[in-house]
Amino acid sequence: MDYPVIFPLCVQLSRTSAATAREILEREGFRRQQSSSTTEIWLRLAGRGYAIVRIDPAGHVARQKPGEAEHAIGGISAGVHGGVPHYHKEWISAELLQSYLVGYVRQVVRYNDFGQPVTEAMNDGVAKATHIKI
Repeated sequence: MDYPVIFPLCVQLSRTSAATAREILEREGFRRQQSSSTTEIWLRLAGRGYAIVRIDPAGHVARQKPGEAEHAIGGISAGVHGGVPHYHKEWISAELLQSYLVGYVRQVVRYNDFGQPVTEAMNDGVAKATHIKI
């Protein structure tokens, strides 16, 4: 996987309102791709893939009922760290983008707010270091 060593958004989003984050993302060339009642996906071409900022303004603590499949949106699944409003900085290869937009994709690269890859979180959808608090 040929992902950016540093996430292509230099601005830190920690403690930034969702409205301000949207303004920053638009100014930095990100475009809103998808949103639901629980998440917004902003993306920008970055090398052979897409830099993605996901805004989860209400967190993502949805729990499945017994017998239901686990709920997953944009490469994430519900978990203990997702109960507060937060952002994610991620990168996905171009050929996996459509899969990412509709469900969980293990190959997503996750970054901390400083733009550094969080290698221990590469395949962990609930890694605390990748949840940037609003």
